[in-house]
Amino acid sequence: MPDHLVISGNDARDIAGRDIKNTNIFVTHEKSAYLERLYNKYQEESKNNPQLISFIEELDYYNSQVQGDSIVGLENKLIDGEKKNVIWYAKIVKERYHKKLFKISQFSEIAQEINVYLLATVRSYYMLEIYPQVCNKEDDKIISALISQKNVNPLLADLGDNLFGFTPDDIQGMLYFLTGNCHIKWTS
Repeated sequence: MPDHLVISGNDARDIAGRDIKNTNIFVTHEKSAYLERLYNKYQEESKNNPQLISFIEELDYYNSQVQGDSIVGLENKLIDGEKKNVIWYAKIVKERYHKKLFKISQFSEIAQEINVYLLATVRSYYMLEIYPQVCNKEDDKIISALISQKNVNPLLADLGDNLFGFTPDDIQGMLYFLTGNCHIKWTS
């Protein structure tokens, strides 16, 4: 019997004397059929209604401060939530998203519906996946990773054709837009 085992010419990935247990987790996110239908309606509407300047009720809700919440502003909310390190970024991406929202929504009810869907999705993902970790005072690196994995990436996948060219920064801007209007909290 040889002193050592030599294996050559094999394409084996796992070699063991006992059981090998592997777990592979693949996360995929299909784009939204609802968003796809809205995109189609938007393209049709943009041909027929170029002068719309009213806002639908649901978008007005997200664009307004939540009743009963004190108005302290985005910066103070992030300070209270111990997120001072992102204030500069949050202010920039919030403002960029707000300008984009106004530009694409003022002439289209369908664009408003798309933005309502996106804002509601950002808020829902945040409340279900990230806010519990904020309440548990989880490390900032973990919170940032969760925002990327559980909020930004799924929404980018959901965007499909992404007619408005939303970027990861725009999705972060949605998060901070919602924070500034008291729809998202960074404290328990």
